Amino acid sequence: MSSRNVAAQYVSTENLKSSPKRKKKKRRRHRDVFDIPGVRKIVLSELAQKIIGCVAGEDVTAENPWIFVPKEPITDNLELHEDSSEFLAMKQEILLYPGSKFLIGYIPDESKDTDEFYICVTEEATQTVKDIIERMKEQQEERLYNTLNKTVREWLPMGTEEEVDENLIKNNRPLIEVEIESQYPIFSQKAEFELVRAEKRRDGYVELRWTSEERINNIYRKRISQYVQVAPQFVTTEVQTTCTYPRNSATQYLYEIEDTSHLLEEYSKSIQTYVDDNMENLSDLLKVNAVLNLYSDDYADLINKDCSFLTGTTVEEVKEYMSFMDVNLCKDKMIADVSWHPMWSGTVALAYTDEAPFIFHYGPSTEDSVLKAVHGDNPTLLWSCLDVLKPKLILESPREVTKLSFCEFDENVLVGGLKNGQIIIWDIRNKLHKVEELEVLTTAQQKYRAYMHSLMSWMKNIYDLAIVRPTALSDHRYSHKGPVTGITWLSPFYEYSKLGALSEKPEDTDHSMQFLTSSEDGTIMIWDLLKKPTVQPGGFKPRKLRRLKQRPSALMVDVSPYRIYHLNLKPIYKIVIPRLRKLPLAITSCHENYCKVDYVEINLSKSKKSINERIVYKPILDRNRQHEVEANIFIGSMEGDYIRVSWEGQDFDSGEVVNSESGVIMTRANYHDGPINSIQKNPIHDMILTVGGRVFAIWTPELPEQPLLWRKRKNLYTSGEWNIYEPHLFTIKVSNGDVESWAVVYDTKLPAFSLPFSSGFLTASAFHPLKLKKQIYGAGDKLGSFRLFYIPEDAAPGSVETKCEKFKSFMERELNRKKKFIRWQTQWLERNREILKERGTEEQDLYDKEEEVKKIEQAENLEKKSAEEAAKAAEASKKRPQPGKYVEWVMAQRQAQEEARIKATIISKKQLDTKELEKRRKPLQKLEEENERKKRKQKQRLKEGDMIFKDTVASLFPDIVKEKPVPPSDPYSSLDLAIEDIEYQYNEFNELGSDAEKFVYDNPYDYRFYWKQVIARGKKRRQFLADLTRKSSKRVRATLASDTTFLGYETSPEEPPYARSDVVIGEMNNIEQLPED
Repeated sequence: MSSRNVAAQYVSTENLKSSPKRKKKKRRRHRDVFDIPGVRKIVLSELAQKIIGCVAGEDVTAENPWIFVPKEPITDNLELHEDSSEFLAMKQEILLYPGSKFLIGYIPDESKDTDEFYICVTEEATQTVKDIIERMKEQQEERLYNTLNKTVREWLPMGTEEEVDENLIKNNRPLIEVEIESQYPIFSQKAEFELVRAEKRRDGYVELRWTSEERINNIYRKRISQYVQVAPQFVTTEVQTTCTYPRNSATQYLYEIEDTSHLLEEYSKSIQTYVDDNMENLSDLLKVNAVLNLYSDDYADLINKDCSFLTGTTVEEVKEYMSFMDVNLCKDKMIADVSWHPMWSGTVALAYTDEAPFIFHYGPSTEDSVLKAVHGDNPTLLWSCLDVLKPKLILESPREVTKLSFCEFDENVLVGGLKNGQIIIWDIRNKLHKVEELEVLTTAQQKYRAYMHSLMSWMKNIYDLAIVRPTALSDHRYSHKGPVTGITWLSPFYEYSKLGALSEKPEDTDHSMQFLTSSEDGTIMIWDLLKKPTVQPGGFKPRKLRRLKQRPSALMVDVSPYRIYHLNLKPIYKIVIPRLRKLPLAITSCHENYCKVDYVEINLSKSKKSINERIVYKPILDRNRQHEVEANIFIGSMEGDYIRVSWEGQDFDSGEVVNSESGVIMTRANYHDGPINSIQKNPIHDMILTVGGRVFAIWTPELPEQPLLWRKRKNLYTSGEWNIYEPHLFTIKVSNGDVESWAVVYDTKLPAFSLPFSSGFLTASAFHPLKLKKQIYGAGDKLGSFRLFYIPEDAAPGSVETKCEKFKSFMERELNRKKKFIRWQTQWLERNREILKERGTEEQDLYDKEEEVKKIEQAENLEKKSAEEAAKAAEASKKRPQPGKYVEWVMAQRQAQEEARIKATIISKKQLDTKELEKRRKPLQKLEEENERKKRKQKQRLKEGDMIFKDTVASLFPDIVKEKPVPPSDPYSSLDLAIEDIEYQYNEFNELGSDAEKFVYDNPYDYRFYWKQVIARGKKRRQFLADLTRKSSKRVRATLASDTTFLGYETSPEEPPYARSDVVIGEMNNIEQLPED
């Protein structure tokens, strides 16, 4: 309400008498408020306004001009300033005023330099002005009550779009760029300056208003600046130059270049062999050149020009567009999964949980699932980019939602997987339209509704259009037993039967509506939303109407056709994954691109496609575009296994409510060091991206045993997805909040860019599925905020199709290289099978030895544990009475209790501090322990006395300790001879002794010594020693061997020549060892 006119005028109208004749309207009479008796006009300065509390612009404004002011400040002003007070003209009236407050009104008039006010100096004038203000308020409210708020609605085309477009002014051609050249200098040669006053300029001066909170510092002028007009003087001079001897000359020449194109073909083989032989040196030289010369790239120059050389671009930052977060509903929540609507642009569903699925925990769980299920909130919110402050729809759920997926060919169906294994279905038919439809209410209706809601705040609002209750829940008896980890929709042209057989639907039948789910319990289930449910014994039965057989059609408009599945939805088939390593296989993710749907815009608009406006699409179900669907699926396990599972179905019905089958593992590989969090297939190429632990890998069905490309990083990965706009790129989220974008065509070791998107780890992310002007990437962090970013496009030259072809050719080359390596490896293993067997046996023996050592250590540990347990049992037996000695045990217990009581009594009477006593007792205890330790050591040394004595003797007298050789056995000890034989052998021994003595006596040894011959041979020997360096040792040996008299020995004629050969050789060895002197 505006009361500005109250301060200026008072409008009064006279009652017109009713007359049959039409009378001329009387002109309304305007009367100034100043004309009312008791209302005076006054001019107040700023100081006076502050004193009485009526400052223009703060206390009173043009919208609220009237205010009550206390009487005391005005009377005080009159007493202090008897001659200069602003209220001096009405002093008598102010003093006679009986009230305690004056009514003052502000007169907004910008044409004057002073502030004027109205003041009511009588009670009658005050009451009159108050009545005028109330009457004006009633008139304003009456006008507002009858007004309606009209909002801008969407343009509904009625066939006149072309005429409207023709009348719009559009640019038929791009604007023409005109370049203007002017003569320098722009100013005139003689520039004259003149004084300009600040009053003549619009921004000549600024008023600096001081407030009580600000502190003004005085600035002292210490410098005076003056200006002097200076104009440069231009001087123009000319000089004429004349060539005295003009001369013209010309020369004609022609480049003669030989054709060198054939040289490359001739020397290509030799160049290749040279490169292969000198690759290390060549690479070193290239590195040196790259460091020294920063302005040339040798790699690009050396590469063949026919080959394509791609270079990626680095991105320094990404632009955040908006974020979704509801503090009230999602406090202390994380985003578990995200699902963009496939047919409504800018619409996304977010599932919030207490903890993200991929968070690791150690130790037993402290979570109270029952308390959380009863009292906890499990919000799933549907957000729209049209309103970022609050969600459009709040989808309720009895348990936490771990997985979300919109139906790809039905815009109203949203399927979710719960933490307890159940499947939940929401039907948002007409829900979003009702929420976004504006309800027109008058001001009175709005006030009445707000007032009623304030009175009923204790009641739960069950008529909130934004709250959507679950349409259907699956029967928990036949659902998964663990959290749901994946949802995959089947093509509408195929269906699974109750026996698990896959078949194509005939053309004249309706489309199917089936999807597959996986869970941590190791099962895959197939669900059908078009099969009529059956109520099993103990199942849920919907309540029937008593009075009406059928509800009115108006009440059945928003009833979902999937309501009949509530608590009766059961899977039609179940596949159980075989166990690995004797443990159940926990599935963490699954994916298979069964359904490929194209979308077309319903209302074609010529405006730019942005996320600010909602664009509605419809699916195009083309049977010819659908690829052949097989009964298999890719799954990831908790232990990092990448598995492809298939099933064939059953031939007959087993009679169970849900038929089951054990799946067949077609391929299995383990390259991840943690649970596989995401599996996604490339939208164009037949390649699969898996992310788990610290590893991401790219797989192809042609090489199922190992990935085409895999990389390991320092931090844990949370998930990854292909870029649907540029399929040759993929994006991976890191646990530290970074997002990496990889382009393996450019670089296979490092990402194209790695930027921080959040301060904590990212929990869920997805690209906007519909094509917009800019790429939109949404990521949810641990704080529960879902943020949208503009992802920059790949700035490398070439179109997206060209880049995808290069990516495909790169992967094909990698595939061929892997196949060649595997082929060579198998051949090498076949050739060296025996060597590998021997090596395997050696390794097995070494392993067996290590296992034996481990077993011995384990046995020792078990003995120690058993001894400790026996000691504990002995201590425990002391606490319990032995059989037959219960009385003695009771007496001992009473004696111990009595001693403890006496100790406590003594401590309390003497007022001793137990802590202080313990402190004083600790040194004594340590001393006793040390003495006990010494005694144990002494006992141990005494036990080992014999060993210590032996070791001491062995160290001092090692010869004594040496083992003496065993004396030879007596050869005659074993003989048992008679006395006659002994005498005969003794006589024969005596005869042999006498014969030997006689032979020695008859043949004496005659030794002759000649001194002259010794001197002559010594000189000869010295000559040989001097010439030893010039003659070989072999030659010297030969000379010495031929001359037997060289060493002074002389043989007899009867003695053979080699009789002294050993002596000669021994002496020769001694000669070679003599020194030169």
